[in-house]
Amino acid sequence: MNKGTLAVGLAGIVLLVAGSAAATTTASKDVTSFSIQEENVKCVNCHLKENNALVQQWKNSPHAAAQDGQVGCFNCHAADQGDLTAYMHEGAFIKTIQTPRDCAFCHEDEVREMGTSHHATAGQIMASLDNVLGEVICSMESRATAVSGCWQCHGSQVKVLTDGAGKALLNENQAVMFDSATYPNSGIGRLNPDGSQGSCTACHGRHSFRASTARQPENCGKCHLGPDHPQMEAYRESKHGIAYYTATRERGMNAMNILKSGKWVLGKDYYTAPTCATCHMGATLKADGSVTRNTHNVGDRISWNLRAPISPKLNRVVFANGDETDITGDIAPQVGQERKYDKFVMEGDKLTRTRVEGEVVEVRSWEMRRDEMKTVCRQCHGVQVVDNFYKQFDDLVVTYNNKFARPAKRLYEMARSEGLVGDSLFNTQLGWHWWELWHHEGRRARVGASKMAPDYTHWHGMYEVAENFYYKFLPELLKLAAEKGKRPLFEQAVDEILAKPEHQWRQAESPQR
Repeated sequence: MNKGTLAVGLAGIVLLVAGSAAATTTASKDVTSFSIQEENVKCVNCHLKENNALVQQWKNSPHAAAQDGQVGCFNCHAADQGDLTAYMHEGAFIKTIQTPRDCAFCHEDEVREMGTSHHATAGQIMASLDNVLGEVICSMESRATAVSGCWQCHGSQVKVLTDGAGKALLNENQAVMFDSATYPNSGIGRLNPDGSQGSCTACHGRHSFRASTARQPENCGKCHLGPDHPQMEAYRESKHGIAYYTATRERGMNAMNILKSGKWVLGKDYYTAPTCATCHMGATLKADGSVTRNTHNVGDRISWNLRAPISPKLNRVVFANGDETDITGDIAPQVGQERKYDKFVMEGDKLTRTRVEGEVVEVRSWEMRRDEMKTVCRQCHGVQVVDNFYKQFDDLVVTYNNKFARPAKRLYEMARSEGLVGDSLFNTQLGWHWWELWHHEGRRARVGASKMAPDYTHWHGMYEVAENFYYKFLPELLKLAAEKGKRPLFEQAVDEILAKPEHQWRQAESPQR
C-alpha cells in the first residue's frame, strides 16, 4: 500500500476512536483485520482515483486537520455487521448514509440541540397539507413533485430496499440499495434508517464539513426562499442583508471573517453584519468579556410561529418522558402540569400525527426566547431600537391575525360546517384562496416584518392578503352560499366582520391621489 499518496499524515486518527468510550463505535471494535489508520489510508488511496474531488474536499476540511491527526473516512463510515444499511466493502463493513447518531460520537452537544429543533422535525411535513400538495395533487404515482421538491429540503423517510426475508438488497457494486424515491436526500428533517431525525450535511456539506459553510446566508437560501417562506429574499432586501453583501468575506476592518475556522463570535471575530446563523444560532461577546452560548436549535430565540394560519407565541416544553416540543400560547405552561401535545410516528411509509399527554418538567417561555434574541440584537443596537422593533413587528403580526386570518378562518370553518365545502381543502376555489391567504401571502408579510424587509411586508405580503380577503375569498364564499341557498346566513356573518372599525374604509369613498 503506497501511503505516500496522502498529502497529510494519518498518525493521530486512532485517538479519536480509542481515546474514550464515547468516541468508540461498536463497528470499529468489530473490524480487526486493519487498524483505523490503515483503513482510512486504504479508502483515500482508492477514492483518489475514483472520486478525486471528494477526497480533495476531505483533505482540506476541518476533519482532516482535527487534533494531532485527522477524522478520516472509516471513522464516519464504519458500520456494525447487523446494521441494515451496512455492507462489506474492501474487507470492512461500512455504510453510505451518515446520520446525526454518527456525528454525535464527536459532536454530542450539537446533535442533542439539533435533535429537538425545528430543523430536525422538518420531516413532519409528510403528515401535513404541504405533503398532500406535493405527493398527491401535483404528482403522479411516482410522487415526483414531493421527491424532487418538498422532501429535498424537509427530508423524507429513507428506505432500504429489502428482499422477502427483510435482508437489504445489494447493487452491482455490492452496496446496499435505497429506494430511489427516498434517496439521495439530505433534507434537514430526514427520517433515517437508524431511527434518527435530521441530516447534518444539509447545512455543513458532506466531506468538506465546514462550519463556515453553515454560517453563510446562501446556505440557508436553499430552503428558506420562495412564495411561502421568503426568508432569503427578505434578508437580501433588509439593512442586515445589505450590510453583509457589501462587506468583504475576509478577515479585516469592516469585513465578515466568514471563513474563520472554529468559533465565530459576534463582537469578537466580526462586527459588520449579522447572517442568519448570527441571530438564530451564533455566539456573542458580552460586556464582561465572556461569550454567550451558541446553539444548534434554530428555534431557541424565536418567539412567534410565523408559519401557522394564525400566529401564536411559542413556549418550549420538556416532558417527563423526555419529549420536547413547542406549546403555543401567550401564557406559558407551568412545571408539573399535564399538557397535551402532538407526537409523530412512522407507520410503514406514512407519518401519522397522534395527540398525547404528558407532565411538564421544564419550560422556556416565549419571553425567555425573545430575551435571548434581544441579547444578539443589543450587540449592534441600543435598547430603544431593539424594543421598538419588536413593537413594530408584533403590531404587524397582530394586524394580520385579527384583521384577516381569524375572520377568514372562522368563515371557512363555517362554510365546512354548513356544507358549502367538503373536508378536503383543495377541492374548492374557496379552499385555495384560504390556503394562499395564510400559507403564502400571510407568511410573506410576517416573515418580511421579522426581517425588516418593507417590500415583502407590504406589497408581497399585506397588500396581497387584503386583495385575497376582500376580492377573492369573500366573493367566492358568498357565491357558494348562494348556490347552496344559504346566502342570507353568510351575508350576515360577513357583514358583522366588515362592520368592525378596521374594515370601515370600505364604507367610505376610496382616497384619490
